[in-house]
Amino acid sequence: MEIANPVLVAVGIYLLYLVVVAAIWKINKVDYLTIGESAQSAMRGIVVPIGVGLLMLVIATTLLGWWGDVLTQSRQGPAWAMVVPVMMAAVAVLNAVRVDYRHPKARSVLPVLAVGVLLVGAAEELLTRGLLVVAPQQQGWSLLQVWLLSTALFSLLHAINVAFGVPLAGGALQLVMTFLAGTALFLTLFLTGSLVVAALVHALWDYGTFGRTITDRAPLGIELALPFVVQLAAIITIWFVVL
Repeated sequence: MEIANPVLVAVGIYLLYLVVVAAIWKINKVDYLTIGESAQSAMRGIVVPIGVGLLMLVIATTLLGWWGDVLTQSRQGPAWAMVVPVMMAAVAVLNAVRVDYRHPKARSVLPVLAVGVLLVGAAEELLTRGLLVVAPQQQGWSLLQVWLLSTALFSLLHAINVAFGVPLAGGALQLVMTFLAGTALFLTLFLTGSLVVAALVHALWDYGTFGRTITDRAPLGIELALPFVVQLAAIITIWFVVL
């Protein structure tokens, strides 16, 4: 489909997605801080709103005819830069392994969480590393500009959490951390050439993070530093890919 201003269209879809998720959270009376306390809260806070949002994104992408461009990118960057997605996937696997699967909540909550994070990975990657990457590319933006737009909006996607229970200071920190994590996922997209890979890494990262919180398995020692190492590596490496 020929569109005069694809960036404006993609940003409009982004805002509609935010409104849809926020509206369902409001209807379901979601408290972000207790979103995984039970299977029901995970269903109401993750599976239902993100599932509806993902359906909207799938319809929008289909109507635009962008699936081919969204799902694959030309691989860019030096071979050594693959260390970032490999490290991110490794930390995600470690966190998933360290979830306490014997915890009383594990049997009821973790299956719902697994479905939820798969939906989150698919929806947020389709939106921010899919539509919000393809649209500026169609307008001739540089890779640096594409990275800044898509990653900044990925970060701001999480700003609504403040309206649903996250303290302001915690919300501000989350915006910084999601910008850095978004940079690692942007690198994953362009180094592997696959949005599906980025979505799976994203889902696994969220599963380990939420799963450990839900089952009261706090990170120990060097585990505390590993996500920061990945994000620092991403912000250093991005310049060798986009410039």
